[in-house]
Amino acid sequence: MIYVLGIGPGENDLMTIRSSMIAKTAEILIGGKRNLDGIENTSAERFFISSSLEKMKEYILSNLEKKIVVIASGDPSIYGIADYILRELSSYVEIEIVPGISSIQYAFSAFKINMNDVYITSSHGRNVDFDFIFMHEKIAMLTDFKLGPREIAEKVIEAGKKYKIYVGENLSYENENLTVGSPEEILNKEKYSMSVVILESI
Repeated sequence: MIYVLGIGPGENDLMTIRSSMIAKTAEILIGGKRNLDGIENTSAERFFISSSLEKMKEYILSNLEKKIVVIASGDPSIYGIADYILRELSSYVEIEIVPGISSIQYAFSAFKINMNDVYITSSHGRNVDFDFIFMHEKIAMLTDFKLGPREIAEKVIEAGKKYKIYVGENLSYENENLTVGSPEEILNKEKYSMSVVILESI
């Protein structure tokens, strides 16, 4: 059995009780080091995910008799690892996906914006179609260091669109930072951490 657990956007108190209980009884824990460091289970074997998901797949296939728990930050079904696990492993073993609070959900709550009619996308390793994105009035984007708040603000200005931009950095951690402004104001800051960016038409 493989469980794919969403553990929330950051701090452990945002993990659901169900995810916490399953993680504590795992025989194998798989995930990024920062995520696994927060799991209270000292008896489980630990496998750290690298850039090669194929190695993770091979490791899982060699341990199918054990209770395997794959840890995902946020929610595993929102641009997360759940899709890969289902695609590559569902023919070998039963899989259960346990949702978590996504960084997008957290950001909307932090900025006190409703999520009605939001278009959700990501810039992680993807070619972003801004022409399509700007057809929407409310957008949430998971960003990376190649295409982050500054680059998005530049695209908004270039397209002549009118959006208020919300940037949530290090969400739920002690160094969380929430910024709201026009595209021009967003460009006033030289560097942003990994962020969730929300665009709201004005």
